[in-house]
Amino acid sequence: MRLAGIRAPRSGPSADLALARLQALLDEAGGDLALTPAGPGRNRHGALLVTATRGDGTTLQEALVIEGLAAVDSHADNTAHTSGLLELEEAARNAGLGAWGLRDLLVHSTDPNALAPHLDSVQIIEGRVISTGAARDGRIYLNFGTDWRTDFTVQVMRRDQRRFETAGVNLRSLEGAIVRVRGWLQEENGPMITLDHPEALEIIDAPEPAPLPGRR
Repeated sequence: MRLAGIRAPRSGPSADLALARLQALLDEAGGDLALTPAGPGRNRHGALLVTATRGDGTTLQEALVIEGLAAVDSHADNTAHTSGLLELEEAARNAGLGAWGLRDLLVHSTDPNALAPHLDSVQIIEGRVISTGAARDGRIYLNFGTDWRTDFTVQVMRRDQRRFETAGVNLRSLEGAIVRVRGWLQEENGPMITLDHPEALEIIDAPEPAPLPGRR
């Protein structure tokens, strides 16, 4: 089984701390722990994805995120608790708790050189959108540098854009915004994350609407 919607560090001292804390939480909950299948049921590794709810109605996911021992791992098919977990994660990160303080969990800048060692893994990245664009196949791009061939980029496939529209997120209007994204970091004309649902995109600072030249 795997706790849905979060991920703990896989290395560093925080990995052992998270595992020990999870065992302690399981021992404390005992027979009052309720396991509910989440999302698609099983991930690609065959593990059953569950929400683990304690007798007081709180979840093990919340407890680990609150203590800074896990980060939110957002997926399109399991977003029921994402917004609440993001708030808890931000509080733990700002307070430097757990893995955030030990720097086993990080929010990266968009520097492509700094991101290179983290390719082929799930990462959280924050920066300012320099420009937006669209490909002939309908993909929308958020560019975080002036050279799309090497700089960090976010892409949203045409098939997934309706989710963002339904959530009130106008991707093409994000030029100048500071955003935080999370997902699988891959190499495609520089480091890239593909977003398929709006919960994986946090708008930290939206730009003020800019009037056209000659207008007020």
